[in-house]
Amino acid sequence: MSLKQKIIDSAKAKPGPEVEVNWEMGAHEWAAVLGAALGAFMAVLDIQITNASMREIQGSLGLDLSEGGWISTAYLIAEVIVIPLSTFLSTVFGLRRYLLANIAFFIFSSCLCGMAYNLQSMILFRVFQGIAGGALIPLAFQIMLIYMPLQKRTLGLAIFGMTATLAPTLGPALGGWLTETYGWRSIFWINFLPGILMFAALTYGLPQSRINLSKLKRLDVLGAILLILGLGTLTYILEEGARVDWFEDAHLKIATLICIFTLPMFILSQFLSKNPLLNPKLLKDKNFSFSVIVTTITAVALYGGVYSLSIYLSQIQNYNSIQIGEVMMWIGIPQLLVMPMMPMLIQKIDSRVLVMVGLLFFAFSNLMNSGLNIDYSGEHFRWSLIFRAIGQPLFMIPLSSIGMAKILPSESGSAASIYNVMRNIGGSIGIALSGTFLISRTGEKFNELSQNLSLSNPAATERLVGIQRYFMQQGFDSEKAKLQALQLLKNLAQRESVIYSFSEIFYLFFVGLLVCFVLIFFMSKSKSSGNPMIDH
Repeated sequence: MSLKQKIIDSAKAKPGPEVEVNWEMGAHEWAAVLGAALGAFMAVLDIQITNASMREIQGSLGLDLSEGGWISTAYLIAEVIVIPLSTFLSTVFGLRRYLLANIAFFIFSSCLCGMAYNLQSMILFRVFQGIAGGALIPLAFQIMLIYMPLQKRTLGLAIFGMTATLAPTLGPALGGWLTETYGWRSIFWINFLPGILMFAALTYGLPQSRINLSKLKRLDVLGAILLILGLGTLTYILEEGARVDWFEDAHLKIATLICIFTLPMFILSQFLSKNPLLNPKLLKDKNFSFSVIVTTITAVALYGGVYSLSIYLSQIQNYNSIQIGEVMMWIGIPQLLVMPMMPMLIQKIDSRVLVMVGLLFFAFSNLMNSGLNIDYSGEHFRWSLIFRAIGQPLFMIPLSSIGMAKILPSESGSAASIYNVMRNIGGSIGIALSGTFLISRTGEKFNELSQNLSLSNPAATERLVGIQRYFMQQGFDSEKAKLQALQLLKNLAQRESVIYSFSEIFYLFFVGLLVCFVLIFFMSKSKSSGNPMIDH
């Protein structure tokens, strides 16, 4: 059977156990699948790789905290806009040509990021990088669907599951190690070698493709404009809101008005358009719609958890980049042991059971982190991170299989885009929620503790006198010793407030994951031999 005939048969196939679209994968198919998987992995990795290195980047470029946030925001906005457009553009310029061009642009823009000299240049280069990276993610799934027979899709799920589970958690670890060892610019230059490997593998694995510019006439221009404005402003709001005190900022108010108008209009336009960028009718399938909801909520906990843990270790435990990375490695290493077992587990066990077990592991890991105190350092997170690492592939990979069981291959591009967009939005919500909750709850808790420090409280008075006496023994006079004692108690209250807020954040993720657990009961059983799909 020729490669062309394989693709035609796969595209026409209807999902279900009666489908027997099978062939032996050759070197070309494997090169295409593995090269595309590496591309998706690197694109997701670059979302988080700057987190552990932000302090060094800010210092080098002379940025403050709010400006430094744009290093991640610029990439995310560009990526989330490009994802829904990539499938259509690949049909216009040809899958091979379009993908190779984006890989080359990804390598080039990554090198530019490593040479950034101020905030403006970094934002511009990260936008370039996000445009290229956003195209790599959905097209990676498209290649898996075309080049892997149905009987090998569970293996494909495990391969592509690494982009959704390992990349977000290994990003800070790899970034921290590279920053401490070779400097922060190396976290961008590291993309050069994988980029060359991707380019070579896909050049070898993908057949020549034709340019069909006539298809540009079918572009939903209104939908594209509304999509760019809606998703761009939404990502900006979620990423920047906590840093600028939300709606106290004039730019955020304008972005919110644009978002409120354009996103509903985009959704409406997709129902009315003859050639929609995203097919909203796919959400009529119960399994697909519930899997999208669960994917979004779990992305909140996935990205928000990594962000919160990185900030906690940095601010409370004074960990440097490489120390944070060493802690984060406990999320990555166990996944490498679980991943190879996933194809067998999906074949033998109801996917819903695997998802529920994985969600319980992930939820329990967050519950373990909901009782933090000042002595809770990196080593104390080890078991919670191991539980998390076991749980993530157990729910993320089978969840995709359930969600895509009844989606036709011809609709997979739109479905993949919906998954990817919602995963990115969920991640942005997780980071924004963590930052906002940390600020608001820290203030509330500090006010509560400050009231307990009142001089009318005998216990507080006794402690203040004891600390004052200590400072007097160090040579301070009575008045200065009292001021030092009050400042120390204030600092302790502030620190305890921050720790308490981190604990509540992890508990909030625990509750959200339990909600996901309940939602799985509303999903129907799917056959593993159907048409699975991974949520990159």
